[in-house]
Amino acid sequence: MKKLLAVLAAATLLGGTLAGCSKAPGKEPEPAENSGTPAETQEETQGEESQEETEKPAGSGYTVAFTVPTMNNPFFVDQIAGAQKAADERGIELLTTGADNAVNQQIEQIEDYITQNVDGMIVHAVDTTGIVTGIEALNEAGIPVVTTAEKPTGGKVTCAVTWDNYQDGYSAGKYIAEALGGKGKVCELSGVAGQQSSREKSQGFQDAIAEYPDMELLASQPAEFDRAKAMDAMENFLQSFDVIDAVYASNDEMALGAIQAIKAEGRMEEIFVMGNDGTADAIKAIEAGEMAVSNATPPFLQGYCAVDMIYRALKGEDIPDTIIEQSTIITKENLDEADHILFGVDEEDWYWVKQF
Repeated sequence: MKKLLAVLAAATLLGGTLAGCSKAPGKEPEPAENSGTPAETQEETQGEESQEETEKPAGSGYTVAFTVPTMNNPFFVDQIAGAQKAADERGIELLTTGADNAVNQQIEQIEDYITQNVDGMIVHAVDTTGIVTGIEALNEAGIPVVTTAEKPTGGKVTCAVTWDNYQDGYSAGKYIAEALGGKGKVCELSGVAGQQSSREKSQGFQDAIAEYPDMELLASQPAEFDRAKAMDAMENFLQSFDVIDAVYASNDEMALGAIQAIKAEGRMEEIFVMGNDGTADAIKAIEAGEMAVSNATPPFLQGYCAVDMIYRALKGEDIPDTIIEQSTIITKENLDEADHILFGVDEEDWYWVKQF
């Protein structure tokens, strides 16, 4: 768990310092007076510089920009941290920014990065339809683009690093139904109304629950992946239903918000809570016995993979147009493996390479 907490701290700092970064033109320092260097010393210096250059990562010189929906969500903080690790290992300058969950702002960020002549772009779209204008602008500028999460509905994407949202929701529904012995009353906290990933995950969850005649879906309410909004929604569920056996939230922030409301009502022993993502706060909640399980779709690995794919594209490698991410259920029983599940990026952990 030490590594998990350390990465969270580093990622939080990263989120605060990198938001809104831009690439400013550099200014060469003017030589000082009488700064002549003897020829022998010059040769030594040039030799040292040449040696330093050969020791740099092979990708040194690429500049890649990464825009995410917001820097105020731990998921995206971890995602950026993973991307930064991959960039550092490959000698890439990484520029990052959050879009305050506004697709128009995200398009403006993309346009700004185009004017900065970045070599590549990574986009985690606020909205898969609204972002198409930005993707097309990147296409026109000849800048390769990798997307994370949902693939935009238009424009050319070099590689989409994505997961099967329907399957994640379906797996969650099956897991809860089996945990309850095939009988129980459940509530769902979905993401953003109308968003593709939210729709698919919710449909998968509800389809799985429907396979069990003695399972009842009491209510489903969007809470926009937000902890405070999920707490409000859960309060409404608790007031409306005397019996709730389980709650499924399609991200960990909403699960944590639900837990706050459940704790306030003193009903923690009654309700099984399942989240999705595997964030650090979720791991702490599982360790404390408050969250039963999180379906980990590790954002750190997603960010790392996205940078690896844009790096390969810039080098001219043939890469798949889609990478399907893996997810892993984390419970109290496998907490000792959580660090590796969430942050394991040694070369043998590169599951995406097997999809080439």
